[in-house]
Amino acid sequence: MASIRQRHTFIVHSQFRDTADTLNLSKDKLTLNDVPGTRQDRLIVTTDHLKERDILQAVDNIRIEIVSRENFAHIAPFNRQLAWGTHINVVPTEIFNWNGFCKWIQSSVNSEIACIGQQSFIEVPYGYYLHSPYTDSSQLLSYIENNYSDAKPDIVSEVEEASTANYISLSLNKNSTDNKTAGRLIAEAYWYYGRWTKTVKAGGPDHRVEVGLLGKIADDPQGELTYGGILAVIGENEQFVPTLFDFSPRHRSVYQPAVYYPDFRQPYGLHPKHLTTVLGDISPPRKKITAIDVGGEDGEIDVSEATTSCGLYGYYVLPNFIFVDKYQVSDLADAQAGGIKRVVGIWGETDLEIPVWMVEKWGSTMLLELIPPEQPLLAGGMPHLDIEIPMHSRYEVPRWNTTRVKHDVPWPTLFWACNGSAEPDMATSPFDSNGLGHEYLFDPGTMFYYLHPNQTISNPVNKTYLVTNLNIPVVPLEAYKYVQPWTVIVILLGCMWIFYKAFLGFRRDGGIRKASGVKPDKDKLEKKGPKTE
Repeated sequence: MASIRQRHTFIVHSQFRDTADTLNLSKDKLTLNDVPGTRQDRLIVTTDHLKERDILQAVDNIRIEIVSRENFAHIAPFNRQLAWGTHINVVPTEIFNWNGFCKWIQSSVNSEIACIGQQSFIEVPYGYYLHSPYTDSSQLLSYIENNYSDAKPDIVSEVEEASTANYISLSLNKNSTDNKTAGRLIAEAYWYYGRWTKTVKAGGPDHRVEVGLLGKIADDPQGELTYGGILAVIGENEQFVPTLFDFSPRHRSVYQPAVYYPDFRQPYGLHPKHLTTVLGDISPPRKKITAIDVGGEDGEIDVSEATTSCGLYGYYVLPNFIFVDKYQVSDLADAQAGGIKRVVGIWGETDLEIPVWMVEKWGSTMLLELIPPEQPLLAGGMPHLDIEIPMHSRYEVPRWNTTRVKHDVPWPTLFWACNGSAEPDMATSPFDSNGLGHEYLFDPGTMFYYLHPNQTISNPVNKTYLVTNLNIPVVPLEAYKYVQPWTVIVILLGCMWIFYKAFLGFRRDGGIRKASGVKPDKDKLEKKGPKTE
């Protein structure tokens, strides 16, 4: 097995035509000229020569993902959706070195990530998770370039290309059922669209380079996807090899033109309400089932449609400046209010009192099962769902010349989770992405159908950013020169008022009264008593 496996996949658009002007395959290279479509690059390497090998081998599973803030389309078969930012998921072993791992994160992924040890991560059912708002992938790409430039000399140009990708990941899974990837480092980059002009060169004797240009042939919403196209192993094939294959995808987009858009109700204050509005057909994915009409005499098979076992979910990533009260959200679920059916779980920082500068961890995550809207009774009516969640902002560090602090909150991820095919069927997909994250909060074999954030199927490219702005009130530092002396004055006036009221009470009662049980002074009583003749 080659120690380096490299794959370039292009999901070509309908206007693509395979001509000598667009594709030129020779013995040692492939030249592409203005090929339109979606692209994914994948690099599989060993960790033998890495100086951090001991750290990476002390995990059962690790996945680092950097997602752009841009509202980019997730073209099949790359439909998995995540909130923007850097996601670090890890399933450690007992000998895992947390301090060494954090140093590696800051030196190889992003030096701005706040990672000082295990206390920086939140504990989730499958392991540990850290989210950071930074989307710069240059440091991670430099790490890949520096460690593999000897084995792959042209990696420099590919790293430069990857800096424009919408999504980049680095993962290692020791328990993978795929022998080609188990215990190996996998780097992936994804571009939702481009017109590609590039040259792919053959690798060395221990380096396999594959290129595929594919298009979707058939799509069963509840079953398999069928793709066809041409493949080539650069350095082995001098002609393209036609291919046709099908597979069961784990991640899909919904086929209905439903869109959603989150925001905070104004005024924000310290207790903002987060509102996500979903518009369009939000019906669950459907599946054709076959049932035999036992009562019929002709033995015909009746093919009808029925809903699968699906649930609508919302997955929230909340940075440390904002949080939810788990009891308050649970009360809403018990009352079936706010569009919430059930609280699956809330993990991370939920302390109600501590200010933002005392929060150790990066924030929290929340998975909710939502109440699907009823279909409209009138023809042409549009289903509508409002998901309203009360949130709370933490006290911020005072700032100069401002009364508010602006923060960016990632959009939630909304999706249907449905009973799918068997897990082995999904794992055989060449594009399977079973990353650590919300997928691991469900049973194996679950299929995910993602709703479209502020975009429709007819217009999948929307140049907006999946960011919700939140302005949190803060005390301006320049006000302290007035606040401090006036605070002292108010305290002194309060003390004076208390002493004044106490003095009035003292005079009204005629001085200090004798405590009960104290015998009177006989001499004083004789002097004050009535005179006798």
